[in-house]
Amino acid sequence: MLIANKNKIKQGKVAGYAYQELGEGKRTVLMLHGWQDNSNSFWPLLSKVSGEQLEQFRFIALDFPGHGQSNWRSSDAHYYFVEYVYDILSFFRYMDIERCDIVGHSMGALVGGLFTSLYQDKVESLTLIDGIGLLYQSDKNAREQLLQAFTAREAFDENINSTRRLFADKQAIVKARLKVSDFSEEIAAILMERNIAQSEEGAWLTTDPKLKLPSTTRFSRAQALSLLQDIETSTLAIMGTSGFAQMKHSLTQFSDCFKRFRCIEVSGGHHCHMESPEQVLGEILTHIKHPNLS
Repeated sequence: MLIANKNKIKQGKVAGYAYQELGEGKRTVLMLHGWQDNSNSFWPLLSKVSGEQLEQFRFIALDFPGHGQSNWRSSDAHYYFVEYVYDILSFFRYMDIERCDIVGHSMGALVGGLFTSLYQDKVESLTLIDGIGLLYQSDKNAREQLLQAFTAREAFDENINSTRRLFADKQAIVKARLKVSDFSEEIAAILMERNIAQSEEGAWLTTDPKLKLPSTTRFSRAQALSLLQDIETSTLAIMGTSGFAQMKHSLTQFSDCFKRFRCIEVSGGHHCHMESPEQVLGEILTHIKHPNLS
């Protein structure tokens, strides 16, 4: 997969938030990646951006904390879902963004959706890629969820010095990612390039291992629906034909929360934006330019 605009992508970092930026247009498009991915998730899309579009738009792909090249949270902090929403608010402030279009994939779609619900005046349009709504659980499971999370945290703290796994080389990490993914080795290599460090001893993941710890709490279904109700922002959902079944179920649960909503399917799995980048980019830009279609 040729990343035509790779050399034009600017690397930036502000207040610990790493990001990649392409284009010099007046309209900002903020792109939010999925859990344990990074901003390289949007490289295939950005490779399809034309010269004219570079003049119209400013694409900013953010690395969430603990991911890619952004800083890890402090040793006494954890990765609560709602904190990612505040990360966007902070990033807006540091980058002097008043209003933008948001494109989110997977976890980034869930974070972007909740941010939009809370701050609709800051979001021109919202695009959700194989992700919608919020993860929730039955009230009856709250106690067990908390106990499991604390047990996992204790085990992590006791083995803090042995949490980094060393691989033979970068390719070994790419192969390991392939075993738990539904995409090609080429896509895995693009994603993992920004998540890997190496030395003469071998290669290792730069993502914070605490990302894998289970959450202490989750919203109830009623809370999730309440948080997302009555979103007026024009919203497009792009679902992969063979994407996550959980997200297809969430589509039936949460689509009514969006007052101006349209859903389409594109070829591919959970990372359909990397597998069908030209089609997905076209749908995103059409949505941004003509929000009333939703």
